[in-house]
Parts: sequence; C-alpha cells; structure tokens
Amino acid sequence: MNPRNQSFLLAGLLAFVMAGTFLAAPARAAEEITSDNWTEMVSFKPDMSVKIKPGKKITKKNVAEVEALLPPSLKMQIEKYNMTLKLVEYQPIHPSSGYIDATNKYRGQPRIKDVGKDYRKVGITGYVAGLPFPQPKNGLEVAWNYQYAYNGDDGDNYYNVFWISGASGIEHKEEWRWAYIIRTINRTDIEPIPAIEEFKKKGLQYTSITYALAPYDKKGFGALYSRAVEPKDQQGHIYVPAMRRVLRNTFGTRGDTWNSTDYLYEDIRGYMGYPEWMNWKLVGKKTIVLPMRAGSVLDKKHPEKVFDIKKKPHWNPKFIWERRPVYVVEVIPKFPDYPYSRQLFYIDAETFQIPYKEAFDKKGDLWKVNINGWNESPDMDSMPGIMGGSVTIDFQAEHATLIHFFKALVNTDLDHKMFTLSSLRKRGK
Repeated sequence: MNPRNQSFLLAGLLAFVMAGTFLAAPARAAEEITSDNWTEMVSFKPDMSVKIKPGKKITKKNVAEVEALLPPSLKMQIEKYNMTLKLVEYQPIHPSSGYIDATNKYRGQPRIKDVGKDYRKVGITGYVAGLPFPQPKNGLEVAWNYQYAYNGDDGDNYYNVFWISGASGIEHKEEWRWAYIIRTINRTDIEPIPAIEEFKKKGLQYTSITYALAPYDKKGFGALYSRAVEPKDQQGHIYVPAMRRVLRNTFGTRGDTWNSTDYLYEDIRGYMGYPEWMNWKLVGKKTIVLPMRAGSVLDKKHPEKVFDIKKKPHWNPKFIWERRPVYVVEVIPKFPDYPYSRQLFYIDAETFQIPYKEAFDKKGDLWKVNINGWNESPDMDSMPGIMGGSVTIDFQAEHATLIHFFKALVNTDLDHKMFTLSSLRKRGK
C-alpha cells in the first residue's frame, strides 16, 4: 500500500464499513413474497436518518452533508475531480410478477456447493428461477443473487463507446449493437418458461451477438458467443470483415481487456464472471447513494446529456442518485494471475445489481471504479430497469471508458435464429 496516495482511502473505507447499519429483517419464511413486501422479505430497507432534499446537488463545497452515504472513492471523485451528484429521495424497486412468482415457487430449493479451489465445478444445485436466496446470510449467497438477479429474459442495446483522456477528452469513438438472450434457461417473463429447450440441451444459460456499426473501418466486425452453466470461459465465433471469415474464439478469458478499453470482460455490468471464480466476503449492510433511477437521456447525438464530456476530467456521469440499501461485498480472485488483487462490490439490496464497484491493484491501491446507471423501469410488473450508461475510470492512468446507450430494449422476445453463425455472417456484410 502506498501511504502517500492511498492511506486516506483505506482509512475512510474502514470508517465507512465500521459505521455501517446492520439491519436484520425478521424471519418470515412462510409469508408469500409480493411486489409490496419485496424489500422487507428479500433484503432490508435503507437508513433514512441522513436527510436528503430532492433536487439538491452535492459538490465538493457541501459533500460533508452526505458523507455518511458515500463510499470513500466516490467522495474522492467529488473532491478531486469535481463530480456532482444530483439527489432524489429513495423509492423501492421490485422485479416482475413472473420473477416474484418463481421466487415463491422455488424458495428453499437452491443449495450452495463448496467448490473450494476447483472453480470449474458448478457451485449451486436446485436452482430453477427467481431469486435464489432471499435474506442472504453470507457473501456467496449475495453472489448467487447477483448471478440470477432480475434482468428480464432478453435485451437489445445500441450504444456508443468513448475512450477518454482525463487531460484532453475524447480520443476515439465506436458505435455498437449488443443483443442477447440473458435467460435461455431460468426464464420468468417470456415463453417458453423456464427454459428454451435447444439451449438447455447444450448446457447454455446465455447467448449474445454483438457487432460494430461505426466507424467505417470497424463496421461489420462482430461476435457470437454463449455462456455455459459450467463456470468456464465463454465460447463463440468472431466475424472479421477484412478476411470475410468466421473464426472460432474464446471470449472473456478472465482478466482480458474488453475491446482495448478500460473494462475487463468481467467488468461489464459490474461483474460478468462466475461466482465460483471468486471468494466472496459480506463486509456489511449499508445505505449509500446509487444511480438506480439515473434519468439518462437516450439520445444518440448528445452524449453530453449523460456524461460531462466537455469539462475535465471529461468522464463524470450526470446520473441522478438516490439512497439505496446495499450489501458491501469484498471479492478476492481464486487465481493468482488475475489483474485485480480484490474488488469491493456495492450490490443494491433490492435489485442485486452492481451500480458501483472499486477494483484494487496488486499492491492494494485503488485502481479503477466502475459506475453503472439504470433508468427506471417503464413497468416494474413486467420488465426490469433499463441501462442508462456506464463508466470505468482508471485513476492511476487518469483514463476512462464511457458507454453511452442511445437505444435500450428489454423483454422484446428476440428470435432465437438471430443467434446463429449465418446471422453473424449476414450482419457482418
């Protein structure tokens, strides 16, 4: 640990965690979980003791007013990088009626298997659909809740990627489409429920196709890949327009950089690896501010409405933040060659998403922060919140990658034939 640069962060983190409010919900296992009692039944309510005035903006001049609701690295960004937080008051979030029904139907069935160092073995049994572990008792149960958090059954996103220098701003820009069936099995919203048989027979839980739309020299480059139930690297194919060929490839090998950005493959959505790959320690239950109703404008031509691109350091998000109940989980890799020595996930306790995470280098110093903003669901009874934007900041290099969504759809009942090699070739031409 470098005492000159990082001691204040670690001291702040210790104070932050020790000051955490550990709220235990009463045991109500026999009671049915509903949209009205979702928060109390599966997690806990936020601490409302720190007053928030809706619409108030937090800057370095008044950050002390809400310091108790900030991770140390978020406070640092406000003070050092002039980040501004616009606050609104907390509102509860619940998943779809189908996901809640599945949680009730299969409650008590999932069991965790201790795989130890054998991280290629499946670490859960008895899971079918819904939230595996209401009222999680440890970090691994929180991990599996994140793994099977409610994201709908499929999605289709169009987005810009910006490479950002903290000193000079935009270095490079690309435009992409990413379509996926995130639940080929474990489905709750779109028929067939709970599984699409052709994927179930292959042992696949997820399939995705992504391809570049711009710039011209990248247009047509695409990838088709699937995620197995077993905790192994994603397998798939890439289409290279210059070669007019499809090549078999392994995607997201742990620790690999995504598309030469500041993201690792596993950084997407906070964490795209498997629970079996990491050791998970529940540090505490907290109330902090997070962008779960980010209010991001899905406007292709105006990314400056979502990110403060024109002002240094050019990466600050313009999300709306609200107090949220959070599980703070320390995550340490099981393999020694992993780039991060550890990570801290701030997992939203109602949605089990990761809106905020900190990643540390081999020396134990803060390296990166990943912030994910979700827009409010158009209809919580039938679909999840929609991704509004994402940023990963490398503080050591003073560099960042912004993901600016300009079209985001969920539960669209995508055609399964879209996720084939012939489709990959066709879209690449």
